[in-house]
Amino acid sequence: TQMDKKQINKAVRDYLFATAMSMFRYDGLPDNVKPEDLERMLLENGELIFTKWHDDFYIFQFTGAGKQNYLGEWDSYQVNNPYINCNRVFTDQDAVRVRNTDNSVSLSGLLDMYSELLSESYITLNMSDVNARLSFLISAGDNATKTSAELFLKQVYDGKQGIIGSQPLLESLSVNPLAEHRDFQSVIELNKFYYSDFFQKIGLTNLYNNIHDRISATETEFTATSIYPFVDNMKKNREAAVEKINQMFGLNVSVEFTSSWDYRLMNGRNLRESDFKDSGLFDTGSSEQAGEPEETEQAGEPEETEETENEDNK
Repeated sequence: TQMDKKQINKAVRDYLFATAMSMFRYDGLPDNVKPEDLERMLLENGELIFTKWHDDFYIFQFTGAGKQNYLGEWDSYQVNNPYINCNRVFTDQDAVRVRNTDNSVSLSGLLDMYSELLSESYITLNMSDVNARLSFLISAGDNATKTSAELFLKQVYDGKQGIIGSQPLLESLSVNPLAEHRDFQSVIELNKFYYSDFFQKIGLTNLYNNIHDRISATETEFTATSIYPFVDNMKKNREAAVEKINQMFGLNVSVEFTSSWDYRLMNGRNLRESDFKDSGLFDTGSSEQAGEPEETEQAGEPEETEETENEDNK
């Protein structure tokens, strides 16, 4: 069954969201608060509150209530959750506000943008693949011919041998050759770039390279360090919230990056040329320039041998 753009977009977004969901690991959370629920709400909404209601711990979405300070932030949190019959206003005295980032930005915008871009690249790649089966454009002069041509194209798309069974219909079709232009590689490279760019946005090192045979140490250093500030800001806000939760409710909750995000090249120190000399993957700049031949002996000058030395001595 052919997937439409909306289905492709959802499939890609679900994958990207699942990847981002595995960023943090929590220990010590109450049984009623699942880590995946906490992360899902933070990534989708940008913030939540952690509180206690009728002797159980909960995380809630909220709307601002009470008074605003000079920055326009509310000092209270209105919660309306009919499932547990909770309709009340919480304050900083009985709830902890947990932010995704300093300014409570969610990943929804990022997920929507990259799922749209990736969906378009997948559709383009799919259309290029299907169109490679045809080398002509069909035009029809009446509805019957058009219907027959559409059936023919559907058979081709489904991977079947396209057949038009009526001679009059076949004669009424007009076929025009298409110019050969099927650049699959550029679409594939674009798709890879979108994935790489998204992964870097959420703090995963991905040394995407479609130009050079090798990646320089400087490029690696820039890639490895430029991706950290956003996710480090996310971690800082979670750690600050966890500390308040532990103080307010006497819990022992902790949060840290999972292994994929916790990895830092050379434990975070600056990369040095010596780190790459033996890898064969990176251009350190110390090797000979590409295209320059190695030094060889001058043509026409014979190598010194024992015989020539003896003749000179004579």
